[in-house]
Amino acid sequence: MNKIDLTNIEAGAPEISVNQINYTPEAIDEYLVIVNLPEDWEEVHNYIINENEIDGIPNRRIDCINAKQYSLRSAIYEMSVEESEVLKTHSKVESVVLNPDKYPQPESPGAMRFHDNIPFNKPLMPANLDDIDNSTRPNIVYKDQKHANWACEFINNPTDFPRPYSGVGIASTAVEYTDLKLSLTGKGVDAIIIDTGAGVLHPEFIADNGEYRLKDVVTDGPYYLDPNYFITNNHTYTKVLDGKTIGVGIATAAAHEWWTDATKRSAAYQSLGTISAISSLYTYAHGVAADAHTNDPNPITDSHGTSCCGQVGGKSFSVAPECNLWTIRVNLGDGAPTSAATALDICTLFHQTKKISQAGDVNPTIINNSWGNIGSTSNDNGVPYNIHYRGVTKTYTGNGDNTNPPADSDGFRQHAQFSINLRTLSANKTAYGSGGFLSVFATATNSSAENAISAGCIVVACLMNENHKVADKNDVDFNNWYIINSNFTSRVGGVQKGFSGDHDIGKGTIRVGALDCAVEPAGGRQGSAAYAIRKVCYSGAGPMTDIFSPGEMTMSANYQPSADYSALTDFPRQDDPNFRDTYFNGTSAATPNAVSLMCLYLEANRKASQQDVRKWLTTHACRNNLISDPYPGINDTGYWCQAYNATFDQADQLHDSYNVRGAGSLKGAPNRVTYNPYARNMDPKVAGVIMNGISFKQS
Repeated sequence: MNKIDLTNIEAGAPEISVNQINYTPEAIDEYLVIVNLPEDWEEVHNYIINENEIDGIPNRRIDCINAKQYSLRSAIYEMSVEESEVLKTHSKVESVVLNPDKYPQPESPGAMRFHDNIPFNKPLMPANLDDIDNSTRPNIVYKDQKHANWACEFINNPTDFPRPYSGVGIASTAVEYTDLKLSLTGKGVDAIIIDTGAGVLHPEFIADNGEYRLKDVVTDGPYYLDPNYFITNNHTYTKVLDGKTIGVGIATAAAHEWWTDATKRSAAYQSLGTISAISSLYTYAHGVAADAHTNDPNPITDSHGTSCCGQVGGKSFSVAPECNLWTIRVNLGDGAPTSAATALDICTLFHQTKKISQAGDVNPTIINNSWGNIGSTSNDNGVPYNIHYRGVTKTYTGNGDNTNPPADSDGFRQHAQFSINLRTLSANKTAYGSGGFLSVFATATNSSAENAISAGCIVVACLMNENHKVADKNDVDFNNWYIINSNFTSRVGGVQKGFSGDHDIGKGTIRVGALDCAVEPAGGRQGSAAYAIRKVCYSGAGPMTDIFSPGEMTMSANYQPSADYSALTDFPRQDDPNFRDTYFNGTSAATPNAVSLMCLYLEANRKASQQDVRKWLTTHACRNNLISDPYPGINDTGYWCQAYNATFDQADQLHDSYNVRGAGSLKGAPNRVTYNPYARNMDPKVAGVIMNGISFKQS
């Protein structure tokens, strides 16, 4: 049905966790109600807003304060805690949670950093240009930055990988001079990065004509969508950030009102629905700040969002250097006053408005989500933990060990572990993760992602870095649970889900796993061919994975020097040494590298749907059977995490490395890697502007 138009009541957004709020049963607050399926919404909604005596429905008339017209199966109501508990028992209600617009809860970024600069067989570029002999390459002109994102070369030709990375050693400075020819550049595609905010002044986001390309959806979006309203009402001004003029914008209050009050926009857009609340703390400087910006009361403190933006559409680190770059800053553990669910709802309204404002030729909207809601199993020494594994309910007892899984823990303690063969010693390292899983309770972000997909947005998410499995409904591990029988550990949830109903392969959000910059060693101890491409040890996998993309030790823009700053992790820009670039790792990096590729398809196929993009990505924009999968059988020793054993897990050759058994298996994931059918290798002698050692030229 078409949802009814209701007057929105704006609420504040205090910076407080819902877990810290003490309620009495009579206290009235705002609750997001999500039903199981889109077809359930009208029935349940009509029950809630009328007096009745139906089981699982409060028996008084409940006010709906935001019908969320853009939402398939949710709305916001005012009720008491007691009434919310009653509503949770209804058979057609999936969840009842405090309104995330008002009480934003943190998600977790999917960053993965080894912190000790282990590039495996990926060569390190020289620290100084003087180390590169250009005497034999007179046509190369270095511009912007000397470091390459190896993902660009890999995506261009994955079948030629790992040249030159195989067998070159961890500390190699070998350089591959490869030119890339791009027939598409992402032009006319709106790419939104929902993350920790980003540095608009970073030279990676400044076009050759001096235009500052990076914009904020919350504060810049309304003017982009509805300029005449703001011009007519004298709400425009010249934006200046840290003394630099970066374009025309609108007042923060006016931008907030556009989203939250339908009367504060042009008539054509007043029926599209509203966002309940946007915090007054969300200013332009809050979401799109300068490098090391400090004037905001809650400043950006890390580079995660900036690096994601760089790989989605930066001029040096992506394959879509001309896409329209947008960002929304959300709470990824940094206390930002905006929830991820709210950000996804804003994207839905953003795209729906474009369908009217850009009638006939709508810019595609693609959303990068390098974050998720995760949980973790426990391993306290001597403590028993109840689990349900492949149809059997049993217990494992924790051993307190962060590298070796306890006996009988099966698929519940998934360490991300790798070994390295060094000159004088063998090093065995735990990278990340020790039993993580995607939370199936993140229903608000799941519902919001589903809404965005339904509206026509392309929603892409990282698989996270817990070496976990995401199963479909027919998989043997689909019903595995931990502690309680609703806490499933092998299912997608939150933004990684993006659908209602059955867990079918190829449904909902496009999910991206991460590839290592290393390859399998020459020894072949685990049964994989030498120099085969491999999943990075921490990446999630499993049947609900759509594709794998480069993730480990990739390069991108840096907001500010890393906490463990060194000359090997952060590099000054050549075009502006006040800014830096850095290594960027994790499924957080794999996702923007894949999104950058999808921008090219959307440029050429502007009306493509989520399923159109998924079909292209998994048929034409991939190469199959290139990834090693040493233990593919569900009952193989090595399918799940194993204790380190040098017989299988230690490489023979110096500087080679293995994933410890269980950290390299695909666990039923399709064996697909990203490939750019719009690009091809060129003769490196072709003259052109070189960006990071790679030439970007349009045909």
